[in-house]
Amino acid sequence: MKFELWDPFEEMRNFRKQMDKMMEDFWAKERSLMKRMDIKEPSVDIEDKKNELKITADLPGVDKKDIEINVGQDSIEIKAQKKKEAEVKRKNFYRQERAFSGFYRALSLPAIVNPDKAKSSFKDGILKINLPKIRELPKKSKRLAIK
Repeated sequence: MKFELWDPFEEMRNFRKQMDKMMEDFWAKERSLMKRMDIKEPSVDIEDKKNELKITADLPGVDKKDIEINVGQDSIEIKAQKKKEAEVKRKNFYRQERAFSGFYRALSLPAIVNPDKAKSSFKDGILKINLPKIRELPKKSKRLAIK
């Protein structure tokens, strides 16, 4: 009878490989879904100034009313939807086409910001967002009762 020494580190390496494959598969499926739904990631620049973050995003062909921005203290989410409708009516002929595409980007910010004082503007397909930084988070503490 042959005995083999059990290597717990080999088990951990195998587990790590399985987790890596699972994550690769997950992100590949998400990219595939976004591609099929014609959702693009807009180009985004984040400029870290002394007192604020300046974000610039390219959203070509999008109307201002179709943009949604959600700002948290440490993250931002930019969504936009492009709609195109065409209708042709002639004698004995009718065609109506609709197309939808969009932009989506969620980012972690390199600093803590004040979402209440954030400002944005949109002109010629360029979205600009100014996010004032917060020097420190408000200090909170809570006394817990032991049960």
